[in-house]
Amino acid sequence: MKPTLLLLIALTLTVGAVYAQDAAPDPALLTDPFLQMPTDDSVAVVWFTEFEGSDHTVTLADGTEVAAVTLLMSRTREDAGSWVWQQEERGLVFDRITPRPIWRHEAVVTGLTAGERVEYSVSSTADDGTVLESDTFTLAPLPQPGQPLNILLTSDHQNKPMTPANLQMVEQVYGEGGIDAVFFAGDLVDIPDRAGEWFDYGNGGGFFKSLQGRAELGIEWYNGTITYNGGQIIQHAPLFPAVGNHEVMGRYSESGGSLNEQFGRPRPRASAQQLYNANEDYLNPDGDQAVREQFLLDNTYNTVTYEEIFTLPDDSPGGETYYAVAFGDVYMISLYATRIWRPADMSGALMGKYSEPLFELDNPGNWGYGSFIFEPIGAGSEQYTWLAEQLESDAFHDARYKVVMLHHPMHTLGGNVVPAFTDPVRVVDRDENGDVIGIRYEYPNDANYLIEDVQPLLQQAGVDLVLMGHNHVYNRFVDDAGVHYLETSNVGNSYGVFTDTTAPRDSVPPLADQFTQEYITTGDPYGLEPVLPSIAPQPDADGNPQPFITSNKVTVFSVFETESGMVRSYLYDTTDPDAEVVLFDEFAIGEN
Repeated sequence: MKPTLLLLIALTLTVGAVYAQDAAPDPALLTDPFLQMPTDDSVAVVWFTEFEGSDHTVTLADGTEVAAVTLLMSRTREDAGSWVWQQEERGLVFDRITPRPIWRHEAVVTGLTAGERVEYSVSSTADDGTVLESDTFTLAPLPQPGQPLNILLTSDHQNKPMTPANLQMVEQVYGEGGIDAVFFAGDLVDIPDRAGEWFDYGNGGGFFKSLQGRAELGIEWYNGTITYNGGQIIQHAPLFPAVGNHEVMGRYSESGGSLNEQFGRPRPRASAQQLYNANEDYLNPDGDQAVREQFLLDNTYNTVTYEEIFTLPDDSPGGETYYAVAFGDVYMISLYATRIWRPADMSGALMGKYSEPLFELDNPGNWGYGSFIFEPIGAGSEQYTWLAEQLESDAFHDARYKVVMLHHPMHTLGGNVVPAFTDPVRVVDRDENGDVIGIRYEYPNDANYLIEDVQPLLQQAGVDLVLMGHNHVYNRFVDDAGVHYLETSNVGNSYGVFTDTTAPRDSVPPLADQFTQEYITTGDPYGLEPVLPSIAPQPDADGNPQPFITSNKVTVFSVFETESGMVRSYLYDTTDPDAEVVLFDEFAIGEN
């Protein structure tokens, strides 16, 4: 049982998904099975239901049956902002924050042989005795060095319109079962505690449906509606995600407000600790350590739902939030490098990345504290020290390919790269009488933890590829040390790039006297030039080839083929169901 469940399960057993009278649907598997945590001779099979049921079982081709362990998700909820597939037809009613019980089933299949695939299916018996069975898929243990692999490199699905089309084309190009793993650089959904975003999103998608070929998402184009189903990928391939800002939930309460508000109002741990210290006698008169930890969890931010959904290596100081895995010829390090996203607005009306609302200046408990970092990663932090150890390990040095994955980009033309990835520096503005008239935040460019601290480590260690996300664009870079930086996040939609020929990034706040740096409004703020795609770069309106793809019509996916060492990127025009998938870029890694 995952440890967070022991603290939280009692809080969320009060109310289930609310169905209109006589409208509860027939029982069904909420997802197909998907694969997690392969070892040399085993792999975990995971699936979800909306009933507790019994006899949750994996059945192999030879008739072997493996029983699953069932866990009740502790924070999956819906609210008035939820958009659930066929909500009215199913009689689902969510007029306030409502716990939606989801049961997770995991069976560890053992006795497997490296390089051999085994057919499997799963079954669950519903509370009314109905036996539900999945289709048949294939599984395998951890691939060994030398085994050719196709690894999907992706991020930022978030139930965006083009996501099912993207994954459907992955399956079309590589075939059913042709992807051996998914490296996912964060932002899987929008609101991590909102159950429908994972399982049955109202646009016909949903995180699992899209990655399992079960989506029914219709996109309205000038030539009519085109429906895409996603790809049958993670039933056959283990999924390795990184924590993005959309995997982090903010302050928690069982009722009141909305899930969007809870998501958007995280508080730094130091601020919550101050609040706890000031009220400890009332909050925890018995001095119970578990009560203290629960308060800090509920009043800061958490990755509870993310960690309950996935089974990942948990032997780092950050548990499942950052980890490393040897997978065939690849050693992949997944980092927890993200921060709260806030708007650049400085009107004084919003909680922004650069300022606090003017009406909250006297209420620190309601501050946003700027775009603060969730998990420290700078020199001296636990994560940095752990990363340095991984980069010095025999497993890393012995790997043919060395990959680091993180959500926040180190180099990009996108908008979310600014301000610098560093702790916000608070600037208090006062009038001539000394009264506070504004609170602003600065982010010194020369204090960027990813550029100043992490990047030198990666360069010195000979990392081949850094996989990034967050901007919903395709662009790539290579530095003088030969490290490739790939952002292949123009999957479901795009928010644009910022070059000399486009509008600048967000407007820049006035600088306080003690700061002299300027925010970079175009190009890569850290000095690298984007690499032009090697095969078919897309032209601008004047026919000039562009070193990026930013489109809400054309979707992009990338696959790392370990046999050749090539990273191949493809595009597909979602407005044309007869369009060909186009290989537009490829480059080789493994030469560091």
